[in-house]
Amino acid sequence: MAAIKVHGSVMSTATQRVLVCLYEKELEFEFVPVDMKSGAHKQEPFLSLNVSVKQRSLALFISVIVILFFL
Repeated sequence: MAAIKVHGSVMSTATQRVLVCLYEKELEFEFVPVDMKSGAHKQEPFLSLNVSVKQRSLALFISVIVILFFL
């Protein structure tokens, strides 16, 4: 099991940015799909993991922060 877990949807451009960064850095990670159509991102356990729910002003920048962390 990888130490890095990416929760998201492959259709999300934010998720895609993070995945591209991890692939380019050749880091091992586990992708955990979140079904946005069914509203899974608005239910537990995802809500407790989602920083943007706690800090709405950060919602657009989380993927960029993750990418900067790995640079």
